[in-house]
Parts: sequence; structure tokens; C-alpha cells
Amino acid sequence: MRHASGLILMAAIVLLSTGAAWAAGVPWKNGEEPVDPATLEEMKADLGEPRFKRLVAPIESKVQLAEKAMVPYQKEMEKPPDKRRAELLQKCKIRSAQMHVAAAQAAMRAQNSLHKTSHRARIKETYEEPNRKKAIRIYEGLGLDARAAGNIPQAGFFYKQVLSVDPSNQQARTALKELAQEYRQAMQDRKYRGKSSGGDSDDRKSWDWDRDADYNRDWSDWRNYSGSGRGGWY
Repeated sequence: MRHASGLILMAAIVLLSTGAAWAAGVPWKNGEEPVDPATLEEMKADLGEPRFKRLVAPIESKVQLAEKAMVPYQKEMEKPPDKRRAELLQKCKIRSAQMHVAAAQAAMRAQNSLHKTSHRARIKETYEEPNRKKAIRIYEGLGLDARAAGNIPQAGFFYKQVLSVDPSNQQARTALKELAQEYRQAMQDRKYRGKSSGGDSDDRKSWDWDRDADYNRDWSDWRNYSGSGRGGWY
């Protein structure tokens, strides 16, 4: 459990440390009108194949890492349910989500180096948006799993990651508000049990409240929880 908490905290550091890059390369944010994306073949013809390959190589390498991270996951899922290592499954998903986010960010950096709006639109459509959506789906699934297991701090963290990638995600916003209420109720119940037993209760859930202090936030106020004041990467 301690190792799993360390993994999640590391994910937060990696994601939040690259937050500034996410907002920097959004096409059409500076008054440009959307245009039909060029095809990849048109881009190769315009840029030349060597430059095109240099442009997409960093993106594709991160996509490959995201896919590679799920190989141990697939092997583990082939085992009987009672033999599967939940910690490994979670670790694989976190790593894959991180790499999909990194691929989306690399796609935005590639867009910044392109002059034609149609070229930027192609990179956005082919690389940025699909990888963002995959990261969101993984974090949503992790949040659901943690919540089903009764681990409110982990669930709050994962839903916060969804909002870091997609601040308009209403499902994650609603989940965070509900988790905040559940957390406050759990803390009140813990306090009541401690008083009724004449001391601190040993009846704990699947997490350690003290050790998970970094998660113990009011997740309904997710902008402050992100530590950025701007709600993550936007």
C-alpha cells in the first residue's frame, strides 16, 4: 500500500510539473479560425519526409511507451482473478496514462513549430486529441476502481487528474464533490468512534488516514487541490 501511494504521488509530480506546456500549444487559441486538416501525405510533401519524421518521432515514441506499459497488464489479466496483483495493474495504468499525456503534450509542441494551420490541425486531430482522450479514460477507470474499493483519497487524486487534462469534465467534477462529502462523513465517523471508545479507533478502512495526509483535501475545490491556482494545465 505504501508503494502504491508513492507511485500515485510520483504521477502527480510528473503531471503537474509539465502543466505549463499544456496550455502553450493550443491551435486556434490566438484568433486563428479552424481549417480542414491537411492529410499526413500532404504534410510529408510540404515539409519533406525527413522533417516530418523528426516532427512526429517524439510523439510516436511516447505512444509506443504507453502501449508498452500495458503489456504486463494484459499478461496479469490472463491470470485467475485471485492471482492478479492489483498494485501491478494500477501501476501499468498510471504509466500508460502518463505516456498518453506526454504524447499529447509532444503533439502540441510539434504544432508550435508548424506555420500552416492545416498542418497544426492534422497533428492535433491525429495525435493530440486521441492521446488526451485515452489518458482521460484511464484516469476515470482508476478513479472508479479506487472509489469502489472505498479508497476516497486515491479516487479523489485520479479524478483530479481527469480535470487536469479536461477541466470541463462534468463527471469528474461531480465525483469530486461527492467524494468530498464522503470524506467529511468518514472523518466525522472516525472522530465519533474514537470518542465512544475512549481513544482513537483502530477500525480503519483500506487506507491509512495519517499516511495519506497529502490526499486529505476538499476535492470539490479541485483548483486549489491542483496546486496551480489555474486548475492544472489550462
